[in-house]
Formats: sequence, C-alpha cells, structure tokens
Amino acid sequence: MSKKNAMSMLVVLFAASFTAAFNENIINVGLSDVSADLGVSTVTANWLVTGYMIVTAIVVTVVGFLLKRLPLRRIFLLGAGVLVVGSAGALVAPTFEVLLAFRLLQAVGTGIFTPTMMNTVLLVAPRDRIGTYMSIGSCCITFGPAFGPVISGLMVTLMGWRGMFVVPLAAMVAIAIAGLVLVRNVGEQTEASLDVVSLVLSAVGLTAFVYGISEVTTNLMVAAVCMGLGVAVIVAFVVRQLRIESPLMNLAPMRSRRFSCACLMLAVAMMMTFSMSVLLPLYFEGALGANALVVGLLVLVPVLAQAAGALIGGRVIDSVGDWPLLPVGFITILVGLIACVMVSSTLSVILVEVGAVICFLGVGLCMSPSQTSGLSALTREMNPFGVGIMSTFIQVAAAIGPSLFVGVLSSSAAAAASAGASAQLAEASGFSSALMVAAVIDVAGVVLSLVYSLVSRKRHAQRRACIARGAK
Repeated sequence: MSKKNAMSMLVVLFAASFTAAFNENIINVGLSDVSADLGVSTVTANWLVTGYMIVTAIVVTVVGFLLKRLPLRRIFLLGAGVLVVGSAGALVAPTFEVLLAFRLLQAVGTGIFTPTMMNTVLLVAPRDRIGTYMSIGSCCITFGPAFGPVISGLMVTLMGWRGMFVVPLAAMVAIAIAGLVLVRNVGEQTEASLDVVSLVLSAVGLTAFVYGISEVTTNLMVAAVCMGLGVAVIVAFVVRQLRIESPLMNLAPMRSRRFSCACLMLAVAMMMTFSMSVLLPLYFEGALGANALVVGLLVLVPVLAQAAGALIGGRVIDSVGDWPLLPVGFITILVGLIACVMVSSTLSVILVEVGAVICFLGVGLCMSPSQTSGLSALTREMNPFGVGIMSTFIQVAAAIGPSLFVGVLSSSAAAAASAGASAQLAEASGFSSALMVAAVIDVAGVVLSLVYSLVSRKRHAQRRACIARGAK
C-alpha cells in the first residue's frame, strides 16, 4: 500500500474514532434533561453512560477475534452500520428503556472503532513515529469528548435532548461513505473461532462488578455481593483464556511487566478523564445553574488542554522516553484534583475551571505515552493482542470511574442537603467528595509511574552503555 493510500485510510479511521469518542460524551450534558423528561433518577440516567462503557469494553474483547477473522473494510462497515442504527433509534426513542437499548447499540460501534484504529496505526505507521501517530489517535479520542458536550449542549438547547443524536448520525453516514472509497484491507486473516463461553463470562463479570461499584454508596451489601461475583467471574474468564486453544482475548502480552504496568497507568489516567467529563457537567449544572450549552463550553477548555498534553507527550516520549514525562503527568493530575476540591465550595466558575484544566493537561501528558511505552515492549505479532487488552483497560476504567464517582457525589450531596446545606452547596460538597476519592486513586498512579519510569530509565542507560562498549 502506498503512503498516500495509507494516510487517507488513517484519516478516515481517525475520523471514525473521533465520532465514536464524541458519541461517548454527548449524553453527559443532557442527563438532567433525560432524567426529567423520561421520569428516571440521575443514578438511573447515568446508566446511559455506564452501560455504554460496559458494552464498549465487552465488544473490545471481541475485536481481536474480528481482526483475525474479518478484513478491515468489513469491520469498518460493521462499526459504522451499528453506530448509524443506534443513533437513529436513540433519536426517536419513546421511553428510557428503548433509549438505553439503542444507546448500547451505539456502544458496539465505539468498541469496534477504537482498537481497530490503533491496530491499523501499528500496521501502517513508520516504526520510529508510532508515538506521534498514536498521539494523533489519542487526540481524536480526546477531541471527540471535548466537542461532544459543546455540540450536544447546543443541540439540547435548540432541540431538546433528542437533538444530541443528530450530529453523530449525520457524521457517521458521511464517514461510512468515505470509508467505502478509502478504507483498504491490511494485515492477514486467519481461521479463528469465537468462544461464546468467554464472551458470556466477560459480559457477566464486567456488568456485575460495575453495578456493584455503582451501589457502594447506597447499598453496601448488594455492592459487596455484586463486586465479589464480578471478580469471581472475571477470574474465571482469565483462567479460561489461559487454558483454551483459541482464547477470546490473548493475554500473552500481560506476561510483560512493562506492558502490564503501562495498562494500569493508562486505566488510572482514563478513569480520571472520563469521570471528570461526567462530574464537571453535574457540578456546573447543579451548583452553578448553567445551561447545557454553557456547560459544554466550560468542559471544552479542559479537554482541549488534554489534547494539547497528548500531542506534547507523544513527541516527548518519541524523543527522550518515559522519564520524567509519566510522573509529571500523574502529579499534574493530582494537583488539578486537589485544586478543584479546595475551590469547589466557592462556586467560582473560573477557579474550578483552572483546576480542571490542570487535571486534564496531566491526563494528556501520560495517556498516549502510557500506550506507546506499553506497546513498544511487545513484538509486532503481539501488537494486535496488546491493543485489545489496552482498549479493554480503557473502557473498564471508563465504566468504573463514573459509576463510583457519581455514586459518591449523589450520596454526599444528599447527606449535605439533609444536614441543612443549600442545594448549590450540597452539590458542591458531593463534587468535592468525589474528587477526593479520585485523588486517592491518582496517588497510586503517581507511585506506579515513578517506579515504572525509573526502571525504564535504568534499562535505557544500560542499553546505551552496552552499545558504547560494543562500539569500542
């Protein structure tokens, strides 16, 4: 394939990934409207976010099988088709249950596009520029959520919450038409069988665990049972993958400590960005009374900072490696979270916005570098499996984070309100409590990134020393 054709194809896949990521966050600024119009609670309405992430994570585990069995062009059209149908159905859904069903169908398309784009980058991008190309892909995944709240906020303001689905529907139709012309088949297909038992185990395990997380602040007994069941089923899934001849997800890359640690760092970073993308709209609407369009504009600035951080991070890791980029990124996230906690009770848009910008910038600095560093530890043959595992970590983090933090926000806000706080201050208290939990989780990311990058730095120094001795 010529360089021109490869780049044209990547542009289409980047656009598809952008639209899929855009679709993830469009619902955030409309949760309050959906809740009021369809008569469900905020926690129930949040399943339009959480359920979306769970289905995306489940589908990601299947994409490795699809990439082995089906040509790229067919996978692309499958993803585009389900996103179009899901968006059209959500646009006219009469009840919350129907809306949720079509929203989950949209999630199937997102689960297909993200790992497919990343795997294609690894196949066609120059080896010495993978970091840069991966950062472009990460920016597409980041810019999507950045513009999602703005565009959907405008559509909600003009047309009501159903207007949120007009833009992704039109965009995906256009991208599908472009893909018919520009997307070519790359890589080789092999005979592969889908292990249905593994698929069921992944679906049950993830759903039970995430549901348990969402119930932690309201029903601890139910939460413990569901989380325990989820963990047990996920362990069974992992054991099965190691024992069967054709696993749904090849876990061989996890034998690399460098890769597995990178997956954990990526999960922490993605938990921060997806959670903040849900928490900020709830804070701006509940504590400050902003409308959907204003909320979208307020969320846009921090996520653009994340995109800038991702571009910087991709270039830095190509040039100098992991140190000190990764620890700086996680420490920056921590600073931003603490800043938001300290100023949330002031109900100041500017101060909270500054804290959010710092947090999202930190996510950008460590998100794509974590991906690049982890995947560079694998052989070219293992890259598709590594992409699938990383994509699963991303979506699981995206499902767990909002469920946990929205639950903390809701319970803390209710407690503050019952203690006599005003509605605005109660919402601010819930927001602050959720971010304190996020800060504790990010501390683990700081420690892990310090150890990881120091070991990586030592390894690179030893390698340079060996090369120098060989030259002499």
